[in-house]
Amino acid sequence: MENSKLSDVKGKELVAAGHAFAKAIGMDTPLIEIAKMVSVLATRLDCALVRGDELQEQRDALAAENVLMLKLLTDISENHVEYFSESEGYTFAGVPLDYVSEINTYVSRDVNAENPFPATDADLNSVRAEGVEMVKAHPAISLCSLTHVCEEIAAKLRAGKDGE
Repeated sequence: MENSKLSDVKGKELVAAGHAFAKAIGMDTPLIEIAKMVSVLATRLDCALVRGDELQEQRDALAAENVLMLKLLTDISENHVEYFSESEGYTFAGVPLDYVSEINTYVSRDVNAENPFPATDADLNSVRAEGVEMVKAHPAISLCSLTHVCEEIAAKLRAGKDGE
């Protein structure tokens, strides 16, 4: 496996490589070969640990954003006023305007406000980019210019820009 792909090693692949290395070691295996096998396994483990740390950071960022949204929803739930409109025959909820403004800022990603959900947006853009790459990889896609367009859209999505 080439070094650029080592960070993509899945846990099951790492375990399988370890078992394969263990089976390959015999009484007549030179020490240098054993050292090379252990080195490759250690490199794969290191890459898997780095990826695990990256995923943990992403999970923590998403959790923090979920806490913010839950706080907003809780504030609204605890601070709304219900009233019945006899003319319309419905019960309505009144929410203080400052809560509505705050939610509008978050939902619309107001250009003048800081994006409160960068991890969520990055995660969604990554999923969208994977979808574009799946289209590109489809056997029916053979037009060279179309594959380049797919690559460009996926790169823009990962950079946080619209895929258009």
